[in-house]
Amino acid sequence: MLHLENISFTYGTREILKNITCQIKKGYFYGIVGPNGAGKTTLLQLMHGSLSPTAGQLLYHNKPLHSYPLRQLAQNLALIPQQREIRFPYTCLEMVMLGRIPYRGRLQSLSERDMELVWRYMSMTDTLKFAGTLITHLSGGEKQRVMLAKALSQTPELLLLDEAFANMDTYQGIQSLKLLKKLVQEENLTVVCIMHDLNLVSNFCDYSIVLKEGRFFAQGPSEEVLRPEVIREVFQVQVVKAGARGLAVLPDIEQ
Repeated sequence: MLHLENISFTYGTREILKNITCQIKKGYFYGIVGPNGAGKTTLLQLMHGSLSPTAGQLLYHNKPLHSYPLRQLAQNLALIPQQREIRFPYTCLEMVMLGRIPYRGRLQSLSERDMELVWRYMSMTDTLKFAGTLITHLSGGEKQRVMLAKALSQTPELLLLDEAFANMDTYQGIQSLKLLKKLVQEENLTVVCIMHDLNLVSNFCDYSIVLKEGRFFAQGPSEEVLRPEVIREVFQVQVVKAGARGLAVLPDIEQ
């Protein structure tokens, strides 16, 4: 579905990403991991089309990503960026309704089908109870769940998340991941998610991409990629396997 071939991205004189090549296949859950500054957010923004590569080729269904009209991209790709301040006092219902704008236009009323999708995804993300609440009055984790409902209401083919669960409590974070896994398995959604919790990546992501210093260090099925020796080399921590897909990360006391 999405093909990156020898992608590089330079900001000023700093090369953020170097010769990245990978394929994102439809209907799978991908996790992107790596230390701070490895280029994870830049990679996600390139996949979304928010940034253009300095070099290389990025194809979406075998056509250059930037050759698509913006409205069509907005209908097929959704991005939840890192938590940022929301200044506009929309109600949570109004915020989620914005996810249908690529289909209707800002001045058009939403159809009955649009509203069915809005209610569906607010229900799935446990945000219906916030429908009449101003989003500016919610906690960080609650806002993230509303933004997840908004992104899902776009009914995208590809959902990109940049640490979208960082401010959620443990229960809500896991529930959100379970929901996405369900949509991947039952509705053929494709998810690419930046996460720092390697145990969650191991348990929920079909494939993992490991970045180090702007390059791919490893990529492939999570159970093959998230090996103790890879994690030790990239993150300088020890890992103890706990079960088939469980990981226990310990500080490297030798360093």
